Amino acid sequence: MMIQDPMTKIADYAASILNAEPEKCESVFSRVADCFEDDLLEFDEFSPEYFSFVIAILSEERFFSRAGAWNFLLVLSTEREKLLESHYSALVQAIYEGYPKYKNGDLCFSVCDFIARNYKATEARGILNRLKQLEVDKGSELRGFADDGLDILENEIKRK
Repeated sequence: MMIQDPMTKIADYAASILNAEPEKCESVFSRVADCFEDDLLEFDEFSPEYFSFVIAILSEERFFSRAGAWNFLLVLSTEREKLLESHYSALVQAIYEGYPKYKNGDLCFSVCDFIARNYKATEARGILNRLKQLEVDKGSELRGFADDGLDILENEIKRK
């Protein structure tokens, strides 16, 4: 059996997500994220093609506007030993660009939770405070997630 190259797999993953019926997006994202995570087991480092796909999910509205995008943050948390400092910087930039347009509470919460648990405390605090400022222009149902992230961060600090 021939193994698909990463770009073909990623194109297939993107097509699955983008072609999913709205009521099935959550389960499609979950299934794709599981396959994506399985693929990452084949790499010692985070493949550039795969990382670019995560950035696209967090920064392109055609992806993050669909329910279930948060599943990829779980993959990043699981595979964090493969992420470099440059990856973390790129993730923050993608989040800063996308966060004001995120209209899904699960994604907003997952972003803040990911930051609280995966960044150094001082850096996480700064990022979450900036996200808190970005939440000001959101509807009331999409505010408070950065505060949740700050609470998680404080609990993480106490736990260590």
